[in-house]
Formats: sequence, structure tokens, C-alpha cells
Amino acid sequence: MSLVNVFKSSLFKTTTLTAAINATETPPQRIAQLGLFEEQGVPTTSVVIERKNSRLDIAPVLPRGADPTPMKDPTRQGVSLVIPHVPVRDRLMADELQDVREFGSEDQLVGIEAARDEKLQTMDDTLTVTEEYHRLGAIQGLILDEDGSVLLDLYDEFEVTEPAAIEIDVTREGWTIGDAGLLRAQFSGLKTQMRQILGNKPVRGIWAPCGDALYDQVANHPEVIDTYRATMEAKDLRGDPSESFTYGGVIWEKYPGYGDVEMDADECRFIPMGVPGLFISRYAPANWFSAVNRKGLPRYAMATLDPTGEKWIDLEGQTNGLHICTRPEVLIPGRLK
Repeated sequence: MSLVNVFKSSLFKTTTLTAAINATETPPQRIAQLGLFEEQGVPTTSVVIERKNSRLDIAPVLPRGADPTPMKDPTRQGVSLVIPHVPVRDRLMADELQDVREFGSEDQLVGIEAARDEKLQTMDDTLTVTEEYHRLGAIQGLILDEDGSVLLDLYDEFEVTEPAAIEIDVTREGWTIGDAGLLRAQFSGLKTQMRQILGNKPVRGIWAPCGDALYDQVANHPEVIDTYRATMEAKDLRGDPSESFTYGGVIWEKYPGYGDVEMDADECRFIPMGVPGLFISRYAPANWFSAVNRKGLPRYAMATLDPTGEKWIDLEGQTNGLHICTRPEVLIPGRLK
């Protein structure tokens, strides 16, 4: 089969490429691993997020036959948000396929498919890191673009105020066993505070992704070490500071970022876990005729031949995902005092 015919074969059809890029085995980033965000495809390029300002109240006991307690209608707030469009492109040159053969195989198509998949994998890696970057912004209420400009300020969009930061005092000088509990006391009321903000909805746990400096200061604080003393956890804590640990009802974790995808060194963010609808991802369709008015997928890919149909083929990958916290006022920051 000639290369021109290969480029026009099913290997490079949009449906085949889209299925292939969605099937790539890019390791999920940390926030994706936790499953914080509820993912769903939508057939539109924007979504309306409806916030219900409701509380979970206790109903009174009444005599049999009495009129039931009427339910209060929650006030509703609708916020329309545009779903970001993130396309990337790579080029597969005809020269890259010169004499290509899959090792141990005479089947040229296998080798060409491998070259194609290598390009798709690179694009998916980039889109996966971008998605993590947006989600890292979402759990802090401020989603940034690659150049650091603001894509979405969730506090402004939902007209709420960012909660005051907890100034974490990690002073060690002069610390004695009699001071045990002073560190814990600084964040002991977090879960109650979060539940109140969420209208008494239960919070299953609290995750605190940390910058390097804050994590090290908390993990190596004598109060924490003393709590874990003579346990395997204490050994792990002292020997491998990259591991997470639980203390004071909070899962502390040095966020495993790199480059721009990282927490500020002296900061953390206290994130409620197990709250339905708190963190959501909504995927719009690609800006292609084949995807119009269909529910969006996490990834898309398509191929375009050069005008001569002889020299190269462009592969485009894209994601169209909106990743947000619907109640950003519950995202409590922490920083070293």
C-alpha cells in the first residue's frame, strides 16, 4: 500500500484517531487519581451552573394528622460559563515513515500505526498535564492559562469571597510535650467550618495539597512526630518526606507537581472530599462538523493531509474541558505564618 493510500485509510479517520487518543495510557495526574471531579460530556460549548443556596434542616416531630412541615424553596443562582478550547498539533512527515517496519514484522501498517500512536501519545500527555493545571487552579478558585493570565476567577463568577487563610504557626523553638495539641488546634475546626458553608452537607474528609516548604515544616514538626512515635508511620514520615500523612483530621500531601503545575512553596489548600457536585468537569464537543451537537468527549483527534497529499499529515488533538469548584467559598487556604 502506498503512503498516500495509508494516509487516506481508516488509520487516519477522525473516528479512529479520536478513539485512539482516548485509549492512550497516559498516567493520570494526582488530582485525576483522587477522582475529585465528576466528569460528564455536554453537547454545548458553554454550561449554566445552578447553585442552590439551601441547607439541610431538621424537621420537627408533629402529632399524627397534623399538617406536614412545608419545605423551603432554595434560592437559585445560575452562572453561565464558556468551556475552554485547548487544541494541539503535531506533524507526521513522509520521511519519518521511510522504510518503516515494526520490529520483527513485515507489516508496514503496524509500523505506521506505531508512528501515529507515538504522536497521539505526546499530544495526550500535553493535554493531560494541561487538564491537571486547570484542576489545580479550580481547587484554589483561580484557573490560569499557560502564560499565567486568568482564565476563570471562580470567586468573581459566583460572587463570593475567598475565605480567610489559616496562618499555620510551626514554631518549634522551646516546644515541649506540654505544648502538644497547639498545632492541631489551628485546623481542628475545619470540617465544621466547611459543613456550615455547604449547608450542613457531610464532608467525608479533608485533603491538603501542600507546597514543599509548608509540607516539610508540618511533617517534621515535633508534635506530629511525637504523635507517630514508635510507629511505622513515624519511620516513613522521617525517612520519606514525599509521602502523605494524616494528622488532625487532614490528609497532608506534598503536591507532586513540576514546572508551573505546582503549589506555592509556603501554601496549601484545604479541600473537602466526598461532597457530590462540588467539583465537576464538563466536556464540550470539538469544533468539527462530525462532533457538532453531540456530547463532548475528553479528547479528540483528527488528521489533515498537506495540499499535495504527498509530504506530511497534520495530527490535531484537543480537549474542551471546564473544570471548576461549584462552591469556591469552601476552599480554605493555608500558609506558613
